[in-house]
Amino acid sequence: MEHTEYVKIFENSENAVLMVHGILGTPRHFDAILPLIPDGWSIYNILLDGHGGTASDFSKTSMKKWRSQVKNTLEALCRTHKNVYIIAHSMGTLLSIEAALSHKDKIKAMVLLACPLKAGVKLRMVKNSLGIIFDKIDDADAYALATKNATSVKTDKRLWIYVGYIPRFIELLSYIRVIRKTILSVDIPCYVFQSGNDELVSTKSLKYIKANDKLTVSVLENSGHFYYESEEFKTIANTLKKIL
Repeated sequence: MEHTEYVKIFENSENAVLMVHGILGTPRHFDAILPLIPDGWSIYNILLDGHGGTASDFSKTSMKKWRSQVKNTLEALCRTHKNVYIIAHSMGTLLSIEAALSHKDKIKAMVLLACPLKAGVKLRMVKNSLGIIFDKIDDADAYALATKNATSVKTDKRLWIYVGYIPRFIELLSYIRVIRKTILSVDIPCYVFQSGNDELVSTKSLKYIKANDKLTVSVLENSGHFYYESEEFKTIANTLKKIL
């Protein structure tokens, strides 16, 4: 599967959508959402630095680069469009929250999927990660297959290669603590969808999200971090149709 940035800018469009994926993720995570965006709207489905390539590429990037990349991309869209909407997943929700607060006059709505304000790695995620590395994923397992398809960094069976990932995840955990406080300041129309079977995000994240009563929160009981049960995806789709 190819993992590339998807950019479609209409010079005369008043509306733009910024999409931000999560750590180790891909713009392809939003494939099912792209058809829901109205014709003639600009789209910037970003590929974060260090993603879409090798484990070495990912090890050399940083949270600082990701924050700057999202901030600069959003600023560019705000300069050229009247209204900007944000759709983000996992770590992308954290990056989006921070960037959006500097452009509250332009951001019309945010849709946040699997917002990780408290990490909670489950055994299934460890199993699926090893299955991806060693090419042992069961294609009949919807959760595992979705995880495989949502991973943009090329795998390597030399496990020591992944030592370079550790600084990136330490940075992420530190950033989570920052956004737990920042999210209290969000007064932009914001729709948060958390998954009941999330392999990476603890249900305790809801405590921090619900502390801001201006956010609209839904729990998708049968969905995972990457996999969305079909009827529950319709809930996301219906919300997007309403706000776009």
